[in-house]
Amino acid sequence: MRYGDFASLCERSALPVCRLFGDAVLPSCHLNVYDAGSAVFVNLPDFVMSILAFFFVGYLAFRAHRKIDAVGRREMTLLLSFFCVLLVFNLVGADFIYSSGQANRWLGAVNTALVVSFFWMLFTFGAVGFQIMADGSLKSMLSIIGSTAIIFIGMGYIAADTAFGISNGLKPKPSSPLQSPGVFTIYLVIPLVAIVLFAILQTTIVVKFLSARLPLVWLMCSFICFAAGQGIMFGASKKMCQGTNHRIDGAFFATLLDTAAVSCIYGFWSAITVDDSGVYEEDEYKF
Repeated sequence: MRYGDFASLCERSALPVCRLFGDAVLPSCHLNVYDAGSAVFVNLPDFVMSILAFFFVGYLAFRAHRKIDAVGRREMTLLLSFFCVLLVFNLVGADFIYSSGQANRWLGAVNTALVVSFFWMLFTFGAVGFQIMADGSLKSMLSIIGSTAIIFIGMGYIAADTAFGISNGLKPKPSSPLQSPGVFTIYLVIPLVAIVLFAILQTTIVVKFLSARLPLVWLMCSFICFAAGQGIMFGASKKMCQGTNHRIDGAFFATLLDTAAVSCIYGFWSAITVDDSGVYEEDEYKF
């Protein structure tokens, strides 16, 4: 497989990013479809899971907001709320196919930009614990929201240019209609780098400033859940679809495990922001 080639990925699983390359780009095994007027319902199990995940993560965001004395509570609330937005666009842009080809491509571009933006926000949230700026302050919130907006616009342009050939510089060549090194980089490589940097930042905080090591269990569980979700989505989705007679595929489990990964990040944050836990070695350090 050449770098930037989405042919095998889109053939195995129904990724929203595949919408960038046209309506005909569908996995070789797709689920049972249901007519919904101007759209076709293509993934009912993932639609239901996305709704359940939305309410669950929304509840976690409410819990985070209520932790008045917890350091980084506004940033955590923002991160969880952004994941809820991503879930909404996931079910709108991935679980339906619309009669308008342009609508499908635009939703694919927006979804791609949101995915990259979420992982950027995750990375910036990982830096909150170092108190570069006072957590919860206007400066801290604006830096996260502003930088995420810039990432969203930039990544959205790359995705839209790939889909519509705005500049004719990123649109795939007719000889390789599913090859896009730019989209491959932003959709797969950048999130992976952000995850690694987030892991390094959080591990540094726990090891350097905290006497307890239990929060690392939450962190490890988060990475395991995320890796398992991506592994199922990319490696087992086609076999699941075939084995269940087109009733369920890897998208259902990817949404479930991604939600579990985000929940574990909330658990990690909650474990290191308990005011009376007694795990801080230095009173001047806070997260």
